[in-house]
Amino acid sequence: MYKEVNEMEPILIVEDDKDIQKLLSTCFEQEALPYSITSSGLEAVEKVKKSSPSLILLDIMLPDSDGIEICQQLRMLTSCPIIFLSCKNKDTDKVLGLSIGADDYVEKPFNISVLMARVRAHLRRNRILQKFQKQQTKQHIQFDNICINLHAREVYRDGKSIPLTAKEFDLLAFLAQHPNRVFSAEQLLDHVWGMNTLSEKRTVVVHISSLRKNIEENALQPRYILTVRGVGYKFAAF
Repeated sequence: MYKEVNEMEPILIVEDDKDIQKLLSTCFEQEALPYSITSSGLEAVEKVKKSSPSLILLDIMLPDSDGIEICQQLRMLTSCPIIFLSCKNKDTDKVLGLSIGADDYVEKPFNISVLMARVRAHLRRNRILQKFQKQQTKQHIQFDNICINLHAREVYRDGKSIPLTAKEFDLLAFLAQHPNRVFSAEQLLDHVWGMNTLSEKRTVVVHISSLRKNIEENALQPRYILTVRGVGYKFAAF
């Protein structure tokens, strides 16, 4: 599904600051990355309804809407990576942003080289993921009452569909494809977010917590996604 750079869907920039718009436009043009820009969160939703972008850069404070609410709406429409751009730098703001469906969180003012590195990492990770999935001969992974459809990117518990964000699904699928193997947070960032990701280990913790709430009958006493103290996480298959 993901295409080469010259064929990929445009990156959607949702940002009202004209200086940042100009900076991002210049960088994307230099790297031959297609893009479109809007200052409106509501317009961004309408754009994604018509065509899913390859990645979304989303300002958390927009003149016509709240970036958190817009992210929630966008996540219902697309599984592409969403990177928040925000002047809010508290850990609680970052956790909230990642919890409601964003894949990354970049503070303003940001280093443009670092931001572009994150953009490339997310795009590269998605391309690798799509190629990997096409090579898979096994379509379903079944563990007791949990069924993971790798091709359709769907998860079921007791026959009922469980909605997951793109990165939550990627994380679950990776762990389930390596049952009983323990991975550190760094290794999960490497395999699921990309080799050159600049995301923090906190990102893994937040996604693990969210996954447990979605797939476990009791998130406080998980059956599948277990913490191995001092080491990392594993998908338990008994």
